[in-house]
Amino acid sequence: MVEKIRIALLGLWLGVMAFFSFVVAPAAFSVLPSGQLAGNVVNRTLGITELIGLVLGVTILLLLLAARSRYGKRFEAITLLLMIISTLLSRFVVSAKLHQMREQFGDISTLAKTEATRIAFDQLHQYSVWLMSFNLLAALVLLVMLIRRRSDV
Repeated sequence: MVEKIRIALLGLWLGVMAFFSFVVAPAAFSVLPSGQLAGNVVNRTLGITELIGLVLGVTILLLLLAARSRYGKRFEAITLLLMIISTLLSRFVVSAKLHQMREQFGDISTLAKTEATRIAFDQLHQYSVWLMSFNLLAALVLLVMLIRRRSDV
C-alpha cells in the first residue's frame, strides 16, 4: 500500500514538473506581450512547482524510510535525496538569483546577448533547466523502477 502511495506521489511530482516545463513556461513566453511579464508568470509558477516538489519529495522519502521492503531502497533513497537537493538549489540559489536579477535589471530580454548581465542570466537559466531536467529524468526512472517492481510481485 505504501509503495502505491509513493508511486502516486512521484507521478504527481513528475506531472507537475512536466506541466510547468512543457506547457506553462513555453505558453507564457509565446502569449504574453513582454519578456518581463512572461518571466514574472514563470517565476511565480516555478516557485510553486519547487514548493510542491519539496513537499512531495520529503513525503515520499519519509514513506520510503517507513517501508519494510529493502529491495531497491538505497537507490530510491539516494535518488530522492538528490532530487530534493536539486529542488532546494533551484529554489534558494538559482531561482532566487534569477528573481533578483529581474528585479534589478527589469526585462532581461531587452539586454544585448553579449552584455555581462544577460550572459549571467542565461547561464543561471541553463542551470535551472538542468536541475529541472535531472528531476524529471530521476522521477521517470524511479516511477519505472517502482512500477516494474510491483508487476514482478
